[in-house]
Amino acid sequence: MTDSPRNPRDQIEEMILGKEGIAKRQRKQEIEHEQELARIRAQSHALVWTGTEGQLIEEVKKLFDAELLRANDLSDALQKATIHFVGLDGNPIIKPISAKPTKPRTAESISRREFVEPLLDAKGWSILDWANEAEISHATAIDYLDKKTKPYRSTRLKLAKALGIDVEQLPK
Repeated sequence: MTDSPRNPRDQIEEMILGKEGIAKRQRKQEIEHEQELARIRAQSHALVWTGTEGQLIEEVKKLFDAELLRANDLSDALQKATIHFVGLDGNPIIKPISAKPTKPRTAESISRREFVEPLLDAKGWSILDWANEAEISHATAIDYLDKKTKPYRSTRLKLAKALGIDVEQLPK
């Protein structure tokens, strides 16, 4: 059996480009692919997953069972994986889990920490990252979360803007 291309198009390309030309084209495609992966990684803090959705779910379950993931339950761990793992195309591997219909909680009905920490986790931020983004001191952010202070509206505006939410959504 010869090592010539199987379909007529490949045979014509080999006749035109030669084996070296085809090898160069393949190498160029590999480089473009790597550049695309680099672009995806640069735009996101997400990790690129090359396996299947089922494989990722199994890995997340193993990590959760081994207590290596910070999550309230397995559902929470999988929800976080939808944010942190993307495929080669940049789309989430695990489809976002739809929330169970519950009575909506208002900003006043939950603590500041309960409201803010999931938003910080989704962004991959620490409290310090949030404070820096909001251009306030770390101590001010901590005092806000611990409800030690009632911040000025201007401070709440900065905190909310950094989270990408409206100031009225942020607990007072």
